[in-house]
Amino acid sequence: VELAMLKYVKKRRPESISEERVEPLSDTILQDIQNQLTLNTPAYDRNQLTAGIIHIGVGNFHRAHQASYLDDLIGLADSYSNEWAILGAGIMPFDAAKREILEKQDWLTTLVERQADYVSARLIGSMIDFIPVEPPNHDPLKAALMNPAIKIVSLTLTEGGYFLNDATGSFDPTHPTIVEELANLNAPKTVFGLIVQALKIRRYAGMPPFTVLSCDNIPHNGDVAKGAVIGLAKLWDEELASWIDSNVGFPNSMVDRITPMTGDAERQFVKEELGYEDGAPVFCEPYKQWILEDNFPSGRPALERVGVQFVPDVKPYELMKIRILNGAHAALCYAAALLELKHVHDAMDHPVISAFLDCVQRNEVIPSIPPVPDTDLYDYWELIQARFGNPMIADSIDRICFDGASRQPKFIIPPVAENLRDGRSIDGLALVSAMWCRYCQGRAESGREFEPNDPTWDKLHETALKAADDPTVWLNMSGIYGDVGKKAIFVKSFSAALESIIEDGVELAMLK
Repeated sequence: VELAMLKYVKKRRPESISEERVEPLSDTILQDIQNQLTLNTPAYDRNQLTAGIIHIGVGNFHRAHQASYLDDLIGLADSYSNEWAILGAGIMPFDAAKREILEKQDWLTTLVERQADYVSARLIGSMIDFIPVEPPNHDPLKAALMNPAIKIVSLTLTEGGYFLNDATGSFDPTHPTIVEELANLNAPKTVFGLIVQALKIRRYAGMPPFTVLSCDNIPHNGDVAKGAVIGLAKLWDEELASWIDSNVGFPNSMVDRITPMTGDAERQFVKEELGYEDGAPVFCEPYKQWILEDNFPSGRPALERVGVQFVPDVKPYELMKIRILNGAHAALCYAAALLELKHVHDAMDHPVISAFLDCVQRNEVIPSIPPVPDTDLYDYWELIQARFGNPMIADSIDRICFDGASRQPKFIIPPVAENLRDGRSIDGLALVSAMWCRYCQGRAESGREFEPNDPTWDKLHETALKAADDPTVWLNMSGIYGDVGKKAIFVKSFSAALESIIEDGVELAMLK
């Protein structure tokens, strides 16, 4: 990227920064940074902020998404939002490591947005502290949860942090960690045990409850968080569970921003281009979206002023994203892997894959989605295509291919079922599923062997090899295909697709 394209512009190299050494990011060098660059720095006095939110799970996505929205809001001169700063929190060893890094830089984060012809850098200042991580009792976090100024406890835990049953998708009270928690609920060690205990104490102290806001990229995330909190509370105190159900908000939300992991190259970029050191910078795409149900009984920041959409029901937007964005990832990744492409943008540059993907989305996926308020689904798909084509994100094909046994029944099989029901085409989606089967046979078209890339790889690999002779063996995986795997139309289309991939290669199969 040429420097002329950068949104920030170097003015001079501060005298305090030499070629041999650059200063670490901190409040004390903010003035130097402002002199060096036209870099967006916090447009407010951070010393005047107070925390209204505890966020558990201060990863890259949180800092690129929720923290940046709050930074935008607090920076508005007339927003009067100084009471909505963030306290970071966590309970895992890696949370303690992240806290150590961020403490050295006064909780500031460098956020760099990149696409092919655009780079923009800013400093995020909406987090003002990070609660000390002190297992096993987590006393500092327990104390912070009792602060009446805390009105929201937000979460980024990933799906595995909600203790879900694989078969039902609901809270699993038999999970080993939950069983251990139940043995001593007065000394909780899990996020949800700590939340239940805090709500119980707040209730009996006459304090208003906080809202529990899941910011994880999972469907119905508020319902999932509610299921975990109330599910655990029921095992402790049925009356408490009923009170939580009636008094605590668990808004569903749809979150979106592609945010890769940070590595040495990103840290070096900040050092060389911005002239200071950040131990944990965040790089992301320019696009971000947050759609929220307005269910905050104890109050909330006015995030609608900075682009957050508040809606009565998030579900139509979730379905749109799952089918179009997540479904498109699932539709392109196995063809790309078989052709040994490395990144999503490489797949979008491949003329056969991109044309096939566009055809499947327009003819089979989008027709399966009910109308979404104030949204043109075809415009949304064009936006997703542009985002996938961003070469600066370098989203890996291996990442997208991972755990197909979980992704296929979420992103591919549901539109197949609806299209079969409504008499629409399923040939493209059948080919997508057949490409997953061919991928699980374990070799690229060149013959290169794939590394195992699924929690159940051994079983999938064995079944995929058998499917070369009898495709129905693959479709008999009822936990993935359900009734769809028994539908004659789908069986015929899948079988023909798999045969074509094996005999003709993946490119010719997509061209048919």
